[in-house]
Amino acid sequence: MRVRVLPLLLSLPLLCPGAQARGGGGAPPFAAPPPVVRPGQVWTLDATTAQGERFQTALQVGRAAPTGTPATYRADRGVLILDAPRGSLVALDLQDARAGGLGLACVVTGSLGAPVLEGVLAVGPLGELPARLEQALAVVGVARTPAERAEASRELGLGTCRLTLGR
Repeated sequence: MRVRVLPLLLSLPLLCPGAQARGGGGAPPFAAPPPVVRPGQVWTLDATTAQGERFQTALQVGRAAPTGTPATYRADRGVLILDAPRGSLVALDLQDARAGGLGLACVVTGSLGAPVLEGVLAVGPLGELPARLEQALAVVGVARTPAERAEASRELGLGTCRLTLGR
């Protein structure tokens, strides 16, 4: 079954039931406040695929206000989706995928106020990316420790990623 990227992203809260269950009533158990995604910011995405291939890209958030819930911010190369109540951020670089290359989707949860955010990477051509993103969302939704997350990512052929807010 094929899933379109945008509907999948808009259903992010439904795909991460573990985040709600751990938080008690929908509030995440994280003490640090989530980062504030604002127009004009630049987020650096460092990614390593399961095969060891490395990518680095930057997503500059556009000037328009976010849309939807969770908040979807348009960026020059894709989108950033912030679900602050659930403590999750998804950064999607779709520019190369739209031209027949690979798309990158970095899914992070937890203490989003940290200076560097570590996450699970889904990578693939545009037609395969929604299914890979669904797997990454499932991993962060159920894996409770970094070791569990790494093991589940390896088993599914997912990579690792790091998001850093530029100064």
